[in-house]
Amino acid sequence: MSDISISISLPLDDEKFFRRECPFCKKEFKIQIEKKDLIDLAQKGIDSFLTDDEVDSSEYNENDDIINYYFCPYCGQQAPDTHWWTQEQLKYINIFAENIMARLINENLIKPLKRNLNKSSKFLSISFKGKEMEYKEPWISDEINDMKIFNLPCCNKKIKIEEDWDKNVYCFYCGFEHKQNKGDV
Repeated sequence: MSDISISISLPLDDEKFFRRECPFCKKEFKIQIEKKDLIDLAQKGIDSFLTDDEVDSSEYNENDDIINYYFCPYCGQQAPDTHWWTQEQLKYINIFAENIMARLINENLIKPLKRNLNKSSKFLSISFKGKEMEYKEPWISDEINDMKIFNLPCCNKKIKIEEDWDKNVYCFYCGFEHKQNKGDV
C-alpha cells in the first residue's frame, strides 16, 4: 500500500526519546530516534493497518522492505519493528488508517453511486441513499519527560527505562544483556 502516503506526527520527549511498548510483557520504555526514522516508522504503522499480509521470509524479494527485529529491554523477547507500538499510538495510527479507508470508500463507491444511480429516465428510476463515512480527528497526548537513561555500550545507543527497574537490561537493538551498575544510568 505504498501508493498512499500521509504525514503523521508522533510525540517525542524533550531529549528526543520515543515511547515503545513490549508486545510480550507490556512494559514501556523509550528509544532515541531521528525524525526521518520516526516518519518511516509511522508510515509502516499505517501500512500494517491497511494490509493484513503476514510476512513470510521465504517469499522475500529484493524490492521488499527489510524487516528489523528488536528486543525488549525488560524481558529480552524479540519482535518485528512494527510490533512495539503503545496502546495510545495504536489508537492514534488506527484513526489515520480509518480516515484513509473512509476517503477511498467515499470517493470510489458512495459518491459515484449517488452520482450515477440518482438519475431517472422515462423507463427506469433508481435511487441510492447512502451516507458518506465520517472522518475522525486524530489526537495523541504530548510525550512526558519520564524514565531514566540507560547507556547501551554494545550498540553505542541510549534508551530510557522505568525509574525503579533494577534488573538486567537487554539492548533493544542487538539483544545483548547488560547488568545494571550505578554508573550505567
